[in-house]
Amino acid sequence: MSFRHLFAATLCVAATPALADRIEAEPRTDHVTVFPQGASIRWNVDLAAAPAGTHQLVLPGLPAGIDPSSLRIEAEGARVGSVSLQTGRPEPGSADEPASVTEARARLREAQAALVDFDHGIALKRAESDGWRERAAMIRDLMRGDARVEADQLQDSVDQAGGMIADHLARAAEALREADLLETGREDIQRDIRRAEEALAAVLNDSARETLLVVVEKTDEAASLSLTGFTDAASWAPDYDLRLDRDAGRIEVERGLVVTQSSGIDWQDVTLTLSTARPSGQVAPTEVPVWMPSIFDPAKRSGGAAPDTPQRRIAPQMAYESMADAAAPVVANAQLASIGMTVAYDYPAPVTIRDGADAMRLKLDQKQLEAEVFAQVAPRFDDVAYVVAETGNTLGEPILPGQATLWLDGAMVGQAALALTAPGDDLELGFGPIDGITAELRIPDESRGERGLIRRSNAQEMTELLILRNLTDSEWPLRVVDRVPVSRQDDLKIDWSADPRPTETDPDGRRGVLYWQDPLPAGETREITLTTRMQWPEGMELSR
Repeated sequence: MSFRHLFAATLCVAATPALADRIEAEPRTDHVTVFPQGASIRWNVDLAAAPAGTHQLVLPGLPAGIDPSSLRIEAEGARVGSVSLQTGRPEPGSADEPASVTEARARLREAQAALVDFDHGIALKRAESDGWRERAAMIRDLMRGDARVEADQLQDSVDQAGGMIADHLARAAEALREADLLETGREDIQRDIRRAEEALAAVLNDSARETLLVVVEKTDEAASLSLTGFTDAASWAPDYDLRLDRDAGRIEVERGLVVTQSSGIDWQDVTLTLSTARPSGQVAPTEVPVWMPSIFDPAKRSGGAAPDTPQRRIAPQMAYESMADAAAPVVANAQLASIGMTVAYDYPAPVTIRDGADAMRLKLDQKQLEAEVFAQVAPRFDDVAYVVAETGNTLGEPILPGQATLWLDGAMVGQAALALTAPGDDLELGFGPIDGITAELRIPDESRGERGLIRRSNAQEMTELLILRNLTDSEWPLRVVDRVPVSRQDDLKIDWSADPRPTETDPDGRRGVLYWQDPLPAGETREITLTTRMQWPEGMELSR
């Protein structure tokens, strides 16, 4: 057991903890602010039932490992004195042991005592059986003349002796039967012991949590304490359902969040705030160390050894995200609370999140995005086209990175990870394959008089066919994507041609990428011929 003295209020409290009345109160968790990593938990302690005067409050059940420096206490109708955080498990039977632990120990002792009594009862029955068998054996020995007592000294006849033996053996058998019947009740008693052991383990786990000792002077009948502390055993992340209506050209964005916590306590019917702050993360930029390179004369190095590499200190790099990365989705009917550059949203209904349970998903709201929907295919890599929706973030707020479940015309088609998308940025999403739109990349066959690959020592010409087929029963807007080589050296000359010409080259600054965008009617086939020519100086080789 150890104590950590947190702080002492400057208020004058008449009694010391040793002299104050000791009152145990269970803090009630009423509000939790969850960060991307960590949570600030607020508890409320009602002092209305406590008598006026100075008391030492024992507040058990705080999460194990809670940061003592994060604890803050606010009082209404009371004055706070010294505050100490008690850690460790109280000694059995000590005054600090919670009543729940003492009661659980007593229940376990009762269950164990019941097993002792049970075994004792069975042992008595078996001993009784053995006694009757011994009596029968003694009579038998007397009848055989093995005992000192002669047979003619027996008062009864041989028939009487036989009857006595039969009676004693019958009683022995009955006692043994009763012992065997008693054995059937052992499982129930052992189950009671296991339950008592589990109950004790549970309350011992609770008692191992942090306990706060607070000296307070109650000055008003409606007195209460508000306690807040931070734990890093919690987190939240966005989660999305994206539903594409292809005919309407619209994406319905159902936004939710996933909350997990293993703080050591259940959050029962708490009000929940989701904050984008990162109190456990880096709060200042990394200090850049000086860099002092040096030069040397390699001729002065003995044996031509490689120079020693100048050493320079590199500050450890920590994951750091800009405040633009720290935006949060709007909660339905939630109140926005901006504090400086931090944004927080209050969830509109109380929630219960169990300690260590599976992640809980909470639904937030629904938004809509207008989208352009088309089929996109890259014949060099894929043999079918995919449904693509191009849209922009018109929500007026960033779309946070998170997992998204994708739906197309009411059917689930897969999942994807959304990247951070700032307001006004473009967003491109894939919604699964279109098996009826096929793609093929083929090099013409020279044996049939077609021109394919022509290679010389310092030149290469490649002709490729991109073949697209629409086997569906409807027309699709189609975007075909391919690439041509791009030279990074003056001596490597590259030229290319395409029939038909692409509708767009170098989209979004991606050099060498080509787009052909045009509707492909149902049942039709389209071919694109792409030729690339590369030339380089004699004596050099082409590497890919």
